[in-house]
Amino acid sequence: MTNLPVPVPASEVPGGSVASSLWNSQVRDGLGFLLADPLFVGTQTTSQNVLTSTWTPINLNTEQFDTYGGHDNTTNNSRYTAQVAGYYAVCGVVCFATNSTGVRAARIHVNGAVVQGTSQMFPTLPSNTSGVATPLRTLYLNVGDYVEVAGWNNSGLASPGLATGVAPDLSSALYVAWAHA
Repeated sequence: MTNLPVPVPASEVPGGSVASSLWNSQVRDGLGFLLADPLFVGTQTTSQNVLTSTWTPINLNTEQFDTYGGHDNTTNNSRYTAQVAGYYAVCGVVCFATNSTGVRAARIHVNGAVVQGTSQMFPTLPSNTSGVATPLRTLYLNVGDYVEVAGWNNSGLASPGLATGVAPDLSSALYVAWAHA
């Protein structure tokens, strides 16, 4: 049972009998939704370039979880699109390849616009792949709204820019979990 709507509590009168359709839609489906609500974790397994001083949505070509089909690995693969309206817990991480110049940053976008208070910036580590995580935020998403993690750097590298880092234990990712209606 996937892609169930957020349940609406049934209203019954005392002494009335509960029809199977009411039981299924109000009890079974409600419990099913709460036991399998929308969850998405996407990661990047193929490096991409992030131009200097340009916020760039991060491509997520691998799904660890996508319980409601809000992500496509091919079309607009930087996005998770809400299939159910509600409040979602959202955070992301952007990993960058080794480079000793400048600052690295990550932030969350909804429908292409920055979400205030989700940016993090850190100086680079000269000899290691570095990851910058956004803070965990609760965001309201309507059906069709999309969320992305975006990366930024000021390494000064000319086009094609600084590559994202991909390693077995560290890669860019986006986490989106439905919290409540």
